[in-house]
Amino acid sequence: MKNKKIFKYLIILILIIFFLLIFFLKNIPKNKTIDDFLFLKLIGNGLSNKLDYQENSDFKNNDETKQYNLKVSYKNINFKSINLSETIDKEKNVYEKIAPGTSGNFNILLNSNENLKYKIIFDSINEKPKNLNFKATRNGKEIANVNTLEELSEKIDGYIRKGETINIIINWYWNFENNQETDMQDTKDSNNIRKYQFNISTIGEEII
Repeated sequence: MKNKKIFKYLIILILIIFFLLIFFLKNIPKNKTIDDFLFLKLIGNGLSNKLDYQENSDFKNNDETKQYNLKVSYKNINFKSINLSETIDKEKNVYEKIAPGTSGNFNILLNSNENLKYKIIFDSINEKPKNLNFKATRNGKEIANVNTLEELSEKIDGYIRKGETINIIINWYWNFENNQETDMQDTKDSNNIRKYQFNISTIGEEII
């Protein structure tokens, strides 16, 4: 009889903790301060295996993925401006701004009315968080895995045929890290960089 009472009280205690946790998560303000972020990072480190970018994982490419259409034409430059915050994977991240533990992806769709050699150029508008990285794939094959978009510019080029559409998927990830130097850099970047913006340009060259 005594054991049943203890078991009953234990179940009640667990339920109370569970409902308090749900209440806390629902009432986290959307515009988080850096103190909120540091607290969430501490409890989030236990979930980092789920939030972190996995080297061999397949990224989703669904209807909610941001798509940027760029026309490749000879001697003309076509460009789009992108705010990385708009490409966060909402299903995996509780944040509405880029922060350690966040990731996302977007598609670059290329099309052309002629046969051309193309090159994609990325140009940062403001400073990038130092530990934010990028991976590019085409037809399931990795093109590049780099730390900056400028490095990515050196990797994405090829040929496009008249009437063809090329889909290049760009995945980005800002992992949780567990060393003092990286934590200090992440905290600094989270405090100073609210959003990361950049331009994407396409350059078409005649095939010789």
